[in-house]
Amino acid sequence: MATNLAKAGLPLTVWNRTSSKIEPLLRVGARAGKSPAHVAAEVDVIITMVSQPKDVEAIVLGPDGVLDGIKDGSVLIDMSTVSPTTSRKLAGAMTTKHVEFLDAPVVGSKGPAIDGALVMLVGGLPTTLERCRPILLAMGKTIIHAGGVGMGSALKLATNLMLAHLAAGFSEGLLLVQRAGLDPKRYLEVLEASTFRSPWYQTKGVGMVKRDFTTHFALKHMHKDLRLMTELATEMNLTLPITEVIQALFATSETSGKGDADYSAILAQLEGVAPR
Repeated sequence: MATNLAKAGLPLTVWNRTSSKIEPLLRVGARAGKSPAHVAAEVDVIITMVSQPKDVEAIVLGPDGVLDGIKDGSVLIDMSTVSPTTSRKLAGAMTTKHVEFLDAPVVGSKGPAIDGALVMLVGGLPTTLERCRPILLAMGKTIIHAGGVGMGSALKLATNLMLAHLAAGFSEGLLLVQRAGLDPKRYLEVLEASTFRSPWYQTKGVGMVKRDFTTHFALKHMHKDLRLMTELATEMNLTLPITEVIQALFATSETSGKGDADYSAILAQLEGVAPR
């Protein structure tokens, strides 16, 4: 995503908790920041994207964090997948510096990120979105304005809920087909020829048939998202019984050592084997 910003001719100052990860960006013209605060002091729009709510809060609100360095009139875009509560907490903190805020998590994993084809789910003021639209379109092909602050995060959790259900359901169907003695290709043919048709089956589904769990979106991150979904549901006095079962399945899968594999390795957990 940052490489695509550089390709679009946007000046970059970058920082990562693992410093070696910024080396490729330095080779395409980015400058190295010394800390989140230093990066925020150097730019008008700062983007954060980390895996856990506690991590984004540390980077933004902690010592030498974004809030310490950000300038009045700037924009913070948090592209992490976090809870709406976290998004609103970050936005509230930004008001002390007269800084605008967008929560803008993305739909799409490694391939769409490389291709600049991500879908952006944005929460925040329409005027702030329009200000940042050229930046977002350097990284993605579609922007969906979900509503106010936190709505992008809520929509992302609902989207990933469906993705987790899809992986679990496809896994059980695939095992059933194979145990019945059918060629898994017949299963894919039915899905492709019916109203179930989706590019997901021709990419992720085909990989699962081959037991290829190369990581595009880590299972541990999907488990984290499932936890956030159930926490959000509890806040809204909503019950998600199927999601709770799937969350427990992902929890067991991560505990058994599959956390760094792709989330499709949920099939391996159901099958009782380790991912290849």
